[in-house]
Amino acid sequence: MASFKQLKLFADKELDHCLQTVVRPFTEHVYFPETLVDPLGIEKHHHELQLQNLSISDTLACATCQIQFIDRTEQTIHFKSDWHRFNLKRKLRNQLPFSSEKFEDMEKDISSISGSDSSDDELSESESSLNPSADGSYNTCARNNPKIILTLADGRHLSLYRCILHGKKNFPQESQELIITAQRLPLCTYWCVVMAAGGHFAIALFERDKIIQHKTFHKYIVRAKQGSAQSAHDQKTGGKARSAGANLRRQNMLHLKQKIHELFTTWKNEIQRCLLIFVRAPSFNQQLLFGDKNAPLSASDPRIRSIPFATLRPTFSEIKRVYDQLTKMELYPEDYQFQQVEQEKVSTSQTKLSTTKKAVVESSSSDSEDSEDDLKEDDEIKKKSTKKTVKKQPNLVTTTNDRKILPVEDLSDFNELFTACRLNDIQRFDDLISRLHAIKSIDKSPSVADILNYQTAGSLDTLLHIASERGHLKIIQRLLKEGANPSLSNQRAKYPYNLCKNKETKDVFRLFRHDHPDKYDYALGQIAASISMDELERQRGVERERRRQTKKRRTDKQRSDQERQIREQEEEQQRIAFLALSEAEKRTLAVHVNFETNKRDELHLGRCWQCAKKISDEPFTYFDYKFCSTSCLKAHRTKSKMATA
Repeated sequence: MASFKQLKLFADKELDHCLQTVVRPFTEHVYFPETLVDPLGIEKHHHELQLQNLSISDTLACATCQIQFIDRTEQTIHFKSDWHRFNLKRKLRNQLPFSSEKFEDMEKDISSISGSDSSDDELSESESSLNPSADGSYNTCARNNPKIILTLADGRHLSLYRCILHGKKNFPQESQELIITAQRLPLCTYWCVVMAAGGHFAIALFERDKIIQHKTFHKYIVRAKQGSAQSAHDQKTGGKARSAGANLRRQNMLHLKQKIHELFTTWKNEIQRCLLIFVRAPSFNQQLLFGDKNAPLSASDPRIRSIPFATLRPTFSEIKRVYDQLTKMELYPEDYQFQQVEQEKVSTSQTKLSTTKKAVVESSSSDSEDSEDDLKEDDEIKKKSTKKTVKKQPNLVTTTNDRKILPVEDLSDFNELFTACRLNDIQRFDDLISRLHAIKSIDKSPSVADILNYQTAGSLDTLLHIASERGHLKIIQRLLKEGANPSLSNQRAKYPYNLCKNKETKDVFRLFRHDHPDKYDYALGQIAASISMDELERQRGVERERRRQTKKRRTDKQRSDQERQIREQEEEQQRIAFLALSEAEKRTLAVHVNFETNKRDELHLGRCWQCAKKISDEPFTYFDYKFCSTSCLKAHRTKSKMATA
């Protein structure tokens, strides 16, 4: 296979000539519809169809796939299936839905539900609808491959980044529009590259292969050893951190934003000249550039483009590397085999994806009809596929209980009980149980307990799981009394007791275990030790007393704080009044207080003549003056000397 030649935009004249000879995009990578689409007409047609089909359904059904269900969980699983999503896409294109048999036959003919590249030039209607790389959506192709390949007039091919030709919101409607944009690339000489991440900011303005201006700066806004910015941490926790470091990072964030605004204001004229602006600002850094009303950049600006490859810390050298990477283009000879190289990568990834999807769908739908051997094979396929495609997933443990299937007439009763448990409708629940007892007294197959212990498809939840997770105490009591087994686990290996979210809900199970110690296998259901009503009331009384004492201590502390504040205010007022007195009035007041004290054996020391604080210990004196400290004594003596001088 012949090798390609690498060229540089604005530097190699051969590349300018190649761009002028572009005739069409490479069809194996991009598909452009040739007919114009009237979006208003399509929207009007969809609106008319919705008005015609507008009705309120009283059955469990899917209007898109035109099927009915006997179970609420079965309907939920169907809405997540590939068959339903496929028919939704056909409905948006005003096409008739496929039946399940036709969809399964079609699924066998392709490597993956997600689609695979086809070697034929003409795809059938079914294959093209399942194949995202050839479904007429240029948007899908742009997400799958950051580069586009253009065919030249002499048969050679030119590869370049899509972001140079268009952004995410201005996809070309026709191939001719893309060709014109590519031919004008040599005229787009003014570029801007902006990067912001982790408190680092870098910007540079380029004219062809020269740097006009550039600026980089950094602020400390990322929490040490945490890996996240303080602003992002505040959004999760509500800004609870009040340490000195947190306040410093918040202040630095404001300084960084202000500095960026001032820079863009200073460079306003230069940035307006730029025809392309490439931005790299992950996660919270978006607010630095697009967050405010007077933001430096606007998200609706057609010049804004995302950098389509991984970048390092924003520095001046990284800015130059990004620009050099964006302006590099590859020129391939006419006989270069693109399809074989791309198809190997696509087929490998899609085979993994198809195996995972089929294993999940089969494992969710086989619980009603498949045998135990099929379930084991599906579990093995699912484990192997998830190990290859997913790094870490929650552990889903399949229960070993044999799930019983109810007849259609009993399923309707179960659905009504399901609704009553979810809504905590006790009256409706009691009426349904009474009716079931009356019916089962004649026909005992299956019993009321079998209906209450029925496990829904997929999640394997029972009515007791639903009531326990929502904390419906009276419903739980009635379910346990009527025969709902608390030792049945769901698909996640969770028992009803494990789903209780508060202590009151768990106490219902413990009380029932005390009253009926031999009715269920409580140890298997992981229910805590039993407790009597007297012991529970005693514990609740102790808890109430503890809360009362805590409340009393809090009230006493508030009262003492208020009294202390009142005393401090009174003391401050007296101190201010004492300082306003003259020397003679202070002597008179001191003598008056000393002689009117109730304790004759102790001399009332009064207040300090300088700061007016009460003197608790033996005062510092000179002449008739009394002071609380030597500093006040020295200040008063200095003041007296200055007054006499």
